[in-house]
Amino acid sequence: MSNKVWYGFAAVLMIFVVFGWLFFFRQSHAGAQVVNQQGLIRLHILANSDSTGDQRLKLKVRDAVVTYLTPLLSQMTNPADARKVVFDNQDELLELAKKVIRENGYDYSATIETGWFDFPLRSYGAVVVPAGRYEAVRILLGAAEGRNWWCVLFPPLCFVDGTSGVAVPASASEFQPQGKVEIRWKIAEVFLGVDGR
Repeated sequence: MSNKVWYGFAAVLMIFVVFGWLFFFRQSHAGAQVVNQQGLIRLHILANSDSTGDQRLKLKVRDAVVTYLTPLLSQMTNPADARKVVFDNQDELLELAKKVIRENGYDYSATIETGWFDFPLRSYGAVVVPAGRYEAVRILLGAAEGRNWWCVLFPPLCFVDGTSGVAVPASASEFQPQGKVEIRWKIAEVFLGVDGR
């Protein structure tokens, strides 16, 4: 087989693979609930580092902050009201984070930032939050160089598990896939006339 034929075959194969994955990605998000970016307020907690202790501490700060904010935001229906509650409580959130840090034997500080920040696309089951710039409250623990945790405070996609008191993304528990996932290759169905499984 000559180089020209081989390159042509490889190019056609690559096109089929790319279109197949694009179709699969589109189908896998069909029926997904895309969260409207307007009026969203996100909570973003950045750990000091990726060490086990720092990551564990990040989750304890998360739980304390979400436990504090959940009753304040649970009945909110207006973004402006929710924003006022969140931003009026910044000092309390910062003190809460510092308290959790001290109680767990760490000596680094915490800071809080509010504003507009870039976030990647994120999905929990059927809920998709597109990539983009979002209004957010960011709590930075120590050097803030570790893996982070985030949720949407308004409309509330964070809540506290009543049995454990632990904050979890609402969508992670509300939208579990049902039944068996079946993958089909549309290209195989269209071009080869076969069932694309």
